[in-house]
Amino acid sequence: MTETKTPTHPLNGITINIRGVKCFDNDGSGFFHFAPITFIIGKNNSGKSTILDVLQECTKPETPMFQGPLSRAGTAPLIEIKGRPDENRLKSAFPERVSGGEIHGNHWRYAKEKFSPYSFIWAFDQERHAKPRDTDGNLENCLPAAVSKLERCFNFPFSGLWDTRIRAERDVRPEKRATNRELDSNGSGLTNLVRAFINSEDLPRELVEVHLLRDLNEIYLGDSKFSEIICQEHEASGTWEIYLREEGKGDIRLSQSGSSLRTVFLVLAFLRLYPKVKKTGSAARLIFCLEEPENNLHPALLRRLIDFLAQQREKRNFSLVITTHSPICIDLATKRDDATILHVKREKNRTICANVLDYAGQTSILQDLDVRGSDILQANGIIWIEGPSDRIYIKKWIEIVSHGELREGVHYTFMFYGGKVLKHFDALPPEELPKKVAMLAVNRNMAVVIDSDRRPKASRTKTGRQRRPNMRLNATKKEIIRQVKDQGGFAWVTAGKEIENYIPNRIWSQVAGKALKIEDEYTDIPKIPALSELALTKVDLAHKAERLIGLDAISGHLDLECAINELCRHVRTWNGLK
Repeated sequence: MTETKTPTHPLNGITINIRGVKCFDNDGSGFFHFAPITFIIGKNNSGKSTILDVLQECTKPETPMFQGPLSRAGTAPLIEIKGRPDENRLKSAFPERVSGGEIHGNHWRYAKEKFSPYSFIWAFDQERHAKPRDTDGNLENCLPAAVSKLERCFNFPFSGLWDTRIRAERDVRPEKRATNRELDSNGSGLTNLVRAFINSEDLPRELVEVHLLRDLNEIYLGDSKFSEIICQEHEASGTWEIYLREEGKGDIRLSQSGSSLRTVFLVLAFLRLYPKVKKTGSAARLIFCLEEPENNLHPALLRRLIDFLAQQREKRNFSLVITTHSPICIDLATKRDDATILHVKREKNRTICANVLDYAGQTSILQDLDVRGSDILQANGIIWIEGPSDRIYIKKWIEIVSHGELREGVHYTFMFYGGKVLKHFDALPPEELPKKVAMLAVNRNMAVVIDSDRRPKASRTKTGRQRRPNMRLNATKKEIIRQVKDQGGFAWVTAGKEIENYIPNRIWSQVAGKALKIEDEYTDIPKIPALSELALTKVDLAHKAERLIGLDAISGHLDLECAINELCRHVRTWNGLK
């Protein structure tokens, strides 16, 4: 018989209760544990990210934990951990050859009888000082002097571990040369780090040119084949840019590629490159945290990314912690022996956590997230969009134009195709699609919204007027537009560069807090200095702008009024409304 090997990882055996930190009250989160792969699942703002905050705080060098906004008002932050006393520390505190004094008889014999066999709850304060307590009454009849010594007999289990975190909002951009080689959780510093590995003599360039490239091709197997990773400097701006050389396509700017490719590249950089720069040593001390990997990832690509991370985790013995809303991740977790689902939810005005170990618990997660097996198939129509910020604007415009009649989740729903992921889709009938995802198989009623990606050019007409720039639609987008129209759907290509260009200048000025001069509808709105300095994501900007949008922000602004009316007409048709 083959012996089952227990997976090892840094969080192995740690059972934890979080008290007085952000959403967790004085009673705490409830005790929960980590598996080699832990999927943290719950509604938005339920507390998933707080658990990652706690892991970050616990793995910091010996500095006070939970300062500032992490501390819940009116509470004293504590981390409670279940475990037995450390045998070596116990022997040091209670020497075998010492007897008498405040502890009657032989000290080690006393400790071996009273403490050694039992697990206690160790409450660590902000200074990592431990106080033992128990729920079985084992300490009630112990001598105070012995209990005082016991406090020194449990190691803080996070000491010596280190944490890597990739946030849900992440991006890759051109960057100027820097010497700090830091890589931020939102992707800032990635370009400079890759530049350093390729061009600096003190770093092994093969980590990028061989290992990272191989990992990238493994994840994208069957979709893309990259032959080289390059980092070049733009002479005029002095910034560096990462390029991927793809067979048949030449050099592709990573910053201009689909968000899914940027996410995968960032994950690989944190896994392959950053440990070398930070000199963290063995990955067996690493807690690798990834927030919402499903953002703009095609389902098949998401599965391959998680599978790749799971393989790397098994080879290198780090802990993998993933926050997600994705039913795909739930499905993966239920099929793996090395994974657990940690459900974070609100119950009786408290935030609590629990490991889901059975089918009933898994069902409660789907109910909590309002995931239903028939949701997509029974939706009356789907509006396919590139990303979450598009949803915020289009939902608002539909609400205004339809006077609140047409509602998301009732009359229509959104699905994301995330830029380059679109090439995996077709709007042909399902029987004609042996290798791609059929939009019609998901729902026969559909609309698709595509950014034109127009950018201004210097060329002018004979009258001196500047020519309208051409749309930057690739062959995939053109084919999707044709197919959607042929099937009676609605294909909307933005008149400006992207969806943000439909928002009037006065609204962006209100968001920025000062007057803005936006040259034309081809301006990259999120990169306007007055807006980018706010350090907001595209989703944050969308929420701020959405509050200011009224009917007057739709009428007469490019083709917006016409496009929204046409979209609403299709939605009404899907639902049998006049």
